[in-house]
Amino acid sequence: MKKLLYTMSLIVMTLRLYAYDADSIFIGSKATIYSKVLNENRKIWIYSPEITSLAKADIKKYPVLYLLDGDAHFYSTVGIIQQLSQANGNGVLPEMIVVAIENTNRLRDLTPSLPPITSLEKANPFINFLSSELFPYVEKNFNAAPYRLLVGHSLGGLTAVDILTNFPKLFNAYIAIDPSMWYNNEKYLNNTLSQIPQKQLNGIKLFVGTANTMPKGMTVTQLRADKSAETQHIRSIFKMDEFLGKNKSGLLYNQVFYKSEKHNTVPLLSIYDGLKFIFRYYLFDASENDFLDSSAMIALKLKMHYENVTKELGYKVSAPQAFINYLGYDALVKKQYNKADALFKLNIEWYPNSFNVYDSYGDFLISKNDTTTAITYYKKAISIKSDPMTIRKLSGLEQKSSFHLTPEELRKYQGVYTLETYKIDIILQMREGKLWAKVAGQPEDEFVPISKDVFTVKGKQGYNITFKMNADKPLHFISEQPNGVFKAVFKNE
Repeated sequence: MKKLLYTMSLIVMTLRLYAYDADSIFIGSKATIYSKVLNENRKIWIYSPEITSLAKADIKKYPVLYLLDGDAHFYSTVGIIQQLSQANGNGVLPEMIVVAIENTNRLRDLTPSLPPITSLEKANPFINFLSSELFPYVEKNFNAAPYRLLVGHSLGGLTAVDILTNFPKLFNAYIAIDPSMWYNNEKYLNNTLSQIPQKQLNGIKLFVGTANTMPKGMTVTQLRADKSAETQHIRSIFKMDEFLGKNKSGLLYNQVFYKSEKHNTVPLLSIYDGLKFIFRYYLFDASENDFLDSSAMIALKLKMHYENVTKELGYKVSAPQAFINYLGYDALVKKQYNKADALFKLNIEWYPNSFNVYDSYGDFLISKNDTTTAITYYKKAISIKSDPMTIRKLSGLEQKSSFHLTPEELRKYQGVYTLETYKIDIILQMREGKLWAKVAGQPEDEFVPISKDVFTVKGKQGYNITFKMNADKPLHFISEQPNGVFKAVFKNE
């Protein structure tokens, strides 16, 4: 377990080191779009994963969560998603776009049309607005994947169930939080109970979070015999739950009763639990042995896992490139060549348009003393992006020459440097004509010059250390390496 925690901590460090330094916290933006269907302007709040991502993400598509009563639930919903998809190296959920819809006339928008409903044109105009105007707007302006979720609370929960009942394919998954199934004397509930058995709901998911709105002291057993108006709200939800437990029509369904939560406190837990239910297949649950094993098995497990994720989401999904690269270099350092080979090749398969995957495989080939093939992969990397470090590596191989600095020239890089963010000192000092780096409690590393102000680390692949100088005085250095990008500021000599 210590090994697993250490590995994950390095991954977290990798992500954090890409954070931008800013004086403000920004988690979203607002937009106004004109709706011809509703004949009014509608305001939406939008969060996209790039806003809070601390890593250089590959260009990818994201599921979209549409949030009713959006201004009330935006901050907490974004917080849950960011925590479970980005923070601390979490991958419990996929990263998601959140589109929160402000209300203009809540009762109008979140009150379903009376059945029978045979088309969107005959439904509540708000649903038509979602389908014909909001979806196209989001898909045009953001990296939206073809996977949509709807979250609604109270009347919004009623609307979510109503859309599932009449137009189930509009969304892939629904979270209905303490839905007002009692509304209009349960006419919408009864429509749901009559329509669900006739629908094909295979693969669609519904999570219902139910608050404890019973009178104080009442038990669920007592509730079943109660007929008062005071308990109609919760009784109507339980009535739907009992029905759906027996008549799912392929629906993947779960309901949780939150005994300690009231109507206005239940959304937070419901969204948290609902998202975990919907994406319960998403986490790559690696064991400690997966990281210790020297075989190529982890690459196969990753491939099989993401094939299942792709099947569930309905579009191509791969593990993060940086995560695979980290595992590959970790294996390379340990001389686990079969494992490293499989991981680097998996990255090439998943990210064929990335220069970095070819550069990394070139590093692997150098470790195997296959210079000829390494040159081929470095050239492939450069054909995609003219990265200076890759160019230097390729030039060094082709010219079969090394760059040298005299001891006097190396001496100017000596001194104490402080690693930003973590406030760790790195001491560079000359010894026997070579430049050594030392961090307290860690083995020393030799910095080897490969060009002016640029070094690599002897015996390690994937390290590129670039000094920023003022004449012959160092200001800082940037170390690009498999587990992150570090900046160390010159402190003193």
